[in-house]
Amino acid sequence: MPLKAPEFWQKENTFLERLLSPLGRIYTWVVRRQVKKAKPYEAHIPVVCVGNLVMGGVGKTPLAVSIAEYFKVNGMKPVFLTRGYGGGLSNILVDPDKHKAEQTGDEALLLARVAPTIVDANRARGAKKAEMLGADVIVMDDGFQNHQLCKTLSLAVFDGRFGFGNGKVFPAGPLREPLEDGLNRANAFVVVGKDLSGVKKWVDDRYVTLPFIGMHIEQDVSKIAQLSGKRIFAFAGIGYPEKFFDMLKEYGCDVVETRSFPDHHPYTDQEMTDMIAQASKLEAVLVTTAKDGVRIAPRFQQQIQIVEAYMVWDTPDAMCALLEALHR
Repeated sequence: MPLKAPEFWQKENTFLERLLSPLGRIYTWVVRRQVKKAKPYEAHIPVVCVGNLVMGGVGKTPLAVSIAEYFKVNGMKPVFLTRGYGGGLSNILVDPDKHKAEQTGDEALLLARVAPTIVDANRARGAKKAEMLGADVIVMDDGFQNHQLCKTLSLAVFDGRFGFGNGKVFPAGPLREPLEDGLNRANAFVVVGKDLSGVKKWVDDRYVTLPFIGMHIEQDVSKIAQLSGKRIFAFAGIGYPEKFFDMLKEYGCDVVETRSFPDHHPYTDQEMTDMIAQASKLEAVLVTTAKDGVRIAPRFQQQIQIVEAYMVWDTPDAMCALLEALHR
């Protein structure tokens, strides 16, 4: 079952934070030891890593997709490399017509619509396979804390609303490693959405020369327009479901009910049957995200409206400057 972020991760100096801080120090020691012992493979092509320092969803997959599309427009052949979180297979080339989310993870299926996608927990082996496929560049969806592969460009991605949470390392807080450790390996930091938590100021004050990239996620406007004014029952199992629900309201949808699930949640037949019945009772349209859609059995898909999302670069000059250096 995917981890659901506890509320105390967003609050400073709580009892649970103080209680779990010794475990956070142990976790930090383990991560630092892994970094020191690592002997990463250096690929013969550029490797772009889209990762985060905070546990949970921050929009890495839409960002990875936008980067791959940039490379395709510029005549390159990108290949995605991902661990395939939530899937049971590894060391495979994803076939979106054959594989299911429980085999590859939901994100891998979305990536495979855009470019060849390799799922492999062993990133060095996956990179070698990408090279064999004739890739010009590897785009890693996640993997910031994986040290099996050298990265040419590492982007540390943060959600503008959640930020760093309480700033503590797991399990005392949401950080996968201390902020300083991660940012010292980053080539730029990305804030997705409005920076309500002050990420940019915090990083700028300490890392003056680290480039800032601003981005936000938008939905398929044509699909939203069809839903505007209608009664909506929205559900989502993503990093921050509330952002999806708020977006529907902002576009004029009458959201009469919502249901949140943990990120990567595998939907059961009973859950889908119950939500379809509730939507019918409310005379509402059942709506979810594309990431959720790949985790829903095909027999239910006709009764659901799926809204696609894509990443918009708010600072395109800064982003292009980083990527252009990889294809000169």
